[in-house]
Amino acid sequence: MGLLFTIRERLRSTPIVNKTIYLAQSLYRSHFGRLLADVRRARRNPSNAEGVAVCLRFRDEGRYLAEWLEYHQAAGVSHFYLYNNFSADNYLSVLQPWLDAGDVTLVDWPRVPASPSAEEDCIRRALGRFRWVGFLDADEFVVIRDGRSIGEFLDGFPDAPGVGIHWRFFGSSMHRVRPTKPVILAYQLREPLANRHIKSFVRPERAAQCRNSHCWFYSPMGTAVDEQGQAIYGSIETRVAADSAWINHYYCKSEEDYLEKAARKSTLDRVGIAFPTRRREWLEQELAQRNEVLDTSAVDYYGARCKALERAPILLQHADSAVI
Repeated sequence: MGLLFTIRERLRSTPIVNKTIYLAQSLYRSHFGRLLADVRRARRNPSNAEGVAVCLRFRDEGRYLAEWLEYHQAAGVSHFYLYNNFSADNYLSVLQPWLDAGDVTLVDWPRVPASPSAEEDCIRRALGRFRWVGFLDADEFVVIRDGRSIGEFLDGFPDAPGVGIHWRFFGSSMHRVRPTKPVILAYQLREPLANRHIKSFVRPERAAQCRNSHCWFYSPMGTAVDEQGQAIYGSIETRVAADSAWINHYYCKSEEDYLEKAARKSTLDRVGIAFPTRRREWLEQELAQRNEVLDTSAVDYYGARCKALERAPILLQHADSAVI
């Protein structure tokens, strides 16, 4: 991916360097972050914010949005803030039932880069409404091992400004052609170990500024914590804790999916634009890796949540359809 990217990743992988950089940035952003005026205003008018909202930036993900929404509703998410970034597919017709029910706030966000401005806009919208806001992509599915809702898990960290949840990377499951099954059924092979990267769930009234799509700066100054309550300094944590909760990251999917994204220029953020993570010449390598371990955790979790809520497990009933 280039010398600069390699150097950057090596520096971030050095715990003392990563910690020092994050804390130095945090010292400044906790006092001068872009969100502080809105956050301080909200603090002066305390509310009984409840529940979990999730923010999603998406582009041409129409075929996957229904499953992602259904899954996370069963997992306990109360509301979804969806930021459309130049989609040209059928996303609007897919989202219409959730829009009609008031479960989705759809925001047109034709910006390059889309992040971190979308995440910060979401915090402003969620202030005073929700206790937690999570930041996920359409290929990421949260799993709580013991079957609790996402909110119940997060409320176990009452003093933390944010909670970081690690990825588990899933591979192609040897699919060349895009399967017709839902993602959680079609892709059940992953790499053995959890990934050091985290995604964040944030208390809106503590958010000072978004660093990137993975991590935040907080006010008063603090850090997100992992599932063991240990501090996380930035986007990655080499001390990986992913036994109680994790995010199934369906990064590769099929050859069709991979090539479709590889052909599309990123509009995500400055790093994503400068250092593409999918390239046609990497296809065979990407399809072959991360297929070592069978993992049905997303299916099991979704089934357990539906049972707890007495909710029909429609993803499991529609195994031959990609669209609910």
